[in-house]
Amino acid sequence: MATEIINNGASLKIVTDGSPRFILKHQIKEVEVVRDTIIKIDIGQGALYNVFVDQTEVTVPASTDVNDLRDKIMEMLQSPAAVGLATEAKQTEGNAEIVNLKNSVAQLSEKVTSMNDKIFYEPKLVDETNSNAVYKGFANPGAKPDEPVWAILKVTNNKGVLSYHWAGGNKNFDKIWDNRKALVYS
Repeated sequence: MATEIINNGASLKIVTDGSPRFILKHQIKEVEVVRDTIIKIDIGQGALYNVFVDQTEVTVPASTDVNDLRDKIMEMLQSPAAVGLATEAKQTEGNAEIVNLKNSVAQLSEKVTSMNDKIFYEPKLVDETNSNAVYKGFANPGAKPDEPVWAILKVTNNKGVLSYHWAGGNKNFDKIWDNRKALVYS
């Protein structure tokens, strides 16, 4: 039987073969070694309610002997800054993280909203004057060709093999449509 003893904030969680049992820390009166490898966790409600744990079967926390396990259980009971315990500092830290997340979500939302009209479904302008290259310009409706608000795709045809390259090597909306033939594509 594998047993784990886990510091669960205000309680100890004792899991034996997958079955959890919780003991509130404030109920524990004493933790003592009663035999070679046996530890008794006394919850002060009489002998039938005590919890007995065999150190040789405990996998978490790892311990070298029964006294080491007893000491680790006592540390779980004594540690005021134990993992899982609510404190004002942890609440303040959690609130700050929530505010940071909200700000990040708001920034992402703004970016998505600004891109909604720039989705690459259909180009706003297409230049097919060159038989080997077609330029496709993507921008918001009403964008002027001399403004740096375009994402430009160059499609080249080499003996039936089409290649797609973006101006500046990216889909950023910062190119000028009128300069499409002079831009570098990759």
